[in-house]
Amino acid sequence: MLELLRRLGDRSKEVGSLLWRCIYSLTLTVLGVIGLVWVPQGAECLRLVSQPGWNFPLFLFSVGAWSMAAWYSARLTLGRVFDSEAASGSATIDRCDTAFVNALRLWLPRGLGVLPGVCLAAQFFRLGYPVLALGCGAAAGTIGVFILQRRAWFAVRFPGTAVRFAALGQGSVLTVLAAIGASFALLLAIWACPVAVTAVVTAPVLLCFALASWILFGDLALTYFFRQARLPSMAGAPLLLLLVCSLWNDNHAVALLAPDPAARIHRAIDTHLDAWLQERAARGELVAGQPFPLFLGAAEGGGIRAAYWGGIVLARLQDDSGGRFGRHLFALSGVSGGSLAVGAFAALIADEHSGALARAPCARRNPARRYQQCISSVLRRDYLSPALGYLLYPDMLQRFLPFPLASADRGRAMEAGLNAGWREATGSARFGQRFDRLWQADAHFDVPSLLLNATVVNGGNRIIASDLVIDGRFPDAFDAFDPVLDLGQMSLSTAIHNSARFSYISPAGTVAGCGTPGHLAPCAGTRARHAWGRVIDGGYFENSGAESVRDLLFALRPTLLAWQARGYLIEPVVLVISNAPGALAPAGRQDPASARLDVTFLSELLAPPLGLFNTRDARATFAVSAGQRDMAVILPADPQRFLWFGMHTAHDTPLGWALADQTFDAIDALLRHGGAPLPFVAVQARLAPMPSNVACRTEARRPPGYCGALIQPNRRTP
Repeated sequence: MLELLRRLGDRSKEVGSLLWRCIYSLTLTVLGVIGLVWVPQGAECLRLVSQPGWNFPLFLFSVGAWSMAAWYSARLTLGRVFDSEAASGSATIDRCDTAFVNALRLWLPRGLGVLPGVCLAAQFFRLGYPVLALGCGAAAGTIGVFILQRRAWFAVRFPGTAVRFAALGQGSVLTVLAAIGASFALLLAIWACPVAVTAVVTAPVLLCFALASWILFGDLALTYFFRQARLPSMAGAPLLLLLVCSLWNDNHAVALLAPDPAARIHRAIDTHLDAWLQERAARGELVAGQPFPLFLGAAEGGGIRAAYWGGIVLARLQDDSGGRFGRHLFALSGVSGGSLAVGAFAALIADEHSGALARAPCARRNPARRYQQCISSVLRRDYLSPALGYLLYPDMLQRFLPFPLASADRGRAMEAGLNAGWREATGSARFGQRFDRLWQADAHFDVPSLLLNATVVNGGNRIIASDLVIDGRFPDAFDAFDPVLDLGQMSLSTAIHNSARFSYISPAGTVAGCGTPGHLAPCAGTRARHAWGRVIDGGYFENSGAESVRDLLFALRPTLLAWQARGYLIEPVVLVISNAPGALAPAGRQDPASARLDVTFLSELLAPPLGLFNTRDARATFAVSAGQRDMAVILPADPQRFLWFGMHTAHDTPLGWALADQTFDAIDALLRHGGAPLPFVAVQARLAPMPSNVACRTEARRPPGYCGALIQPNRRTP
């Protein structure tokens, strides 16, 4: 028995020594396969490469580069005999020449070389792409045949059959240096032109190239060449360097535009609501004694899925009503991807009234459906690749430097992608302008107010970016445009991104406070700045956006009561847009039959983080239910005051910032003929016909037929 244990111990030492020698090849190959095959976002990335064009050929080439790097690096690090260690007897792997150890030296690199192609072939077949599966399988087979037959094909260069060698040839050294040089060239290209480069080299391709680069650098530069120079392996040095440099290299300050002398628009809620209602009364839309719906909207978080679903719901309401919906829409609250939806919709309304939307490329094909076309054109894009490209290359390099480089911040790459997507779709620069420019030319109060919800890391409170003053009626919340916080010059895309900083694709953004720590002062009166806090995705606090709508509803109540006393029948209506697949409209008591046991494996370890993560959705459901309850108390009973636009599907569309065309098409199909009816008719029924003096008052600046959407007679529900 003792002999058996001794042998097992020896084998364990041998295996451990082998695995540590090629730790980068092994861990990065296994983690890459897990990410692309078993993680839902990875599977969606594989759907991306199935789209027409050069996507799949480039992906296949990158998988080949990754596979060859894994095999070649493991082959060199495991097969090389380092004289100094062999002579001193200090290395288990170098003093062992048994059949078991030599078999591992031979077959572990070969297995790593074919593993990516084989696993990806199986995943493509499972996803329903047999041709792509065949391509990946053929690539894996070709690599396997090359590995097995290369000595027979190149017998002159590879004499003998030994699995161990004493030196690396000049050609091999040049090959490794060329590969590492190509990786740095890709890094510089992404750094200089993130949007242009990642439009061609998309997220899954970038990931495979990055894995190849890290494998070569880790196993060869940090292990092989150091040991060849008779120095200890530096395989663990990056982790130490990352920890030490993190003390000084925070490069994720929230991006600000150049100072703009124009006064910032930041309106008191009561004053703005009163002016908003006065304008509608002056135009003949708000008449004493006649019901007037006032819409408040909340768009749930969920990455590009939330953005697209929320955006097309709002756009359809606007198009179907001939623009009347937007004139009754007072404010929109968004979280994460929902903030992108409401921000894009508000920007389209601003462009509509400035005349820019009439000239937008996205609105030309069918002017009567211009909002849906433009929302689709803006959001049906890959916003993942620019951020991921920076994460894998410039921002990864930053982690190992002891000083910050703002230009390497992947958050800015995300915002550059948002700006480029908006500009290409609409032809305007609205996303890249200062946040409050949305309302600068809005003399008639047509652009809805925005409440973009983020979370402060230190404290866990909400921080809300809005054109409205966030005061004590929003309990325990910070105003992003408080005079003592240096956020006044951030752009619309930055405000949206702050609400959507879901780790780890987007980093936490560092917010500067004005003055000195503990003694904040208005930014206009001091140049002193210090790190005040970090902002992350609003979904960490509450993912529906309904909590801020509920607070806003209470803040509006005094003004609404004052108008009611004058004989005006203003009816607040809350729209909640949920994108969680299979989500049901909130109810009161929870049914125990709806509960499920998520995991039993490692429950002692996984239960706490799973519980914390699931409270994200539970808090959202609670906020929506509480809002529904409060409306029933403070307003007359009406089941149509609270309208739920849920995404009813049994298929779980993954969270992320990129979806395949077929996934977008499936979301479009849900909107047209989903399994459960959505309350579009209920919204339209509340809208009165627009007075003739208001409808399309800027017709002269628009092409013929642009304002041709029919205004249907008002229909009230019984």
